[in-house]
Amino acid sequence: MTNPYSATTVDLSEPLAGDDETYEPKIFAVNGRIGRLRYLAYSFGVMILLMLALGVLVGLAALVLGKGAAVAMGFLIYIPMIAVTFIMAKRRLNDLDQSGWLSLLSLVPLVNAIFGLYLIFAPGTKGSNSYGPPPVQNSTSVIMLSLIFPLVFVFGVLAAIAIPAYQQYTVRAKAKAALQAPTPAAETSEQGGKSDD
Repeated sequence: MTNPYSATTVDLSEPLAGDDETYEPKIFAVNGRIGRLRYLAYSFGVMILLMLALGVLVGLAALVLGKGAAVAMGFLIYIPMIAVTFIMAKRRLNDLDQSGWLSLLSLVPLVNAIFGLYLIFAPGTKGSNSYGPPPVQNSTSVIMLSLIFPLVFVFGVLAAIAIPAYQQYTVRAKAKAALQAPTPAAETSEQGGKSDD
């Protein structure tokens, strides 16, 4: 006779043979796993939308209510931006099989830079983890949007270096040209001297 209350002898530490389950992450979801490219794409996309909303609302507030209200409205818009930052970091940490509470590391100066690099470059866990199944493969739009973020960063840094350098060059070139150009008084005296010969 077998005991119905005895422990099973099946090894449950390995995933089942048909455990290839994935899910389609939603951009505005609070839970679920997102990979590296989705982290960049979703964070950048949502921040762009919030910045556009910030520009419109602050502009309207300044026009209708005055400058003080526009500043207050700007601070109010930063609250959703901070929330989005923590939500995206939590979802990325869940892909790394880490607790979302680690997203609070983004508040610590200097540590937040290393933490951000960790979120961008660390590969997620393969297969299901304690936070659910892995996301489906990245679509073309996710890949394109995730590439825009680094390109904007690189071009922004280059522009911040190149534009002031070019402005200084043009100022120096104009100053040098002004020093080398003959003055009108010198030209008339030269012409007067030539006519006497």
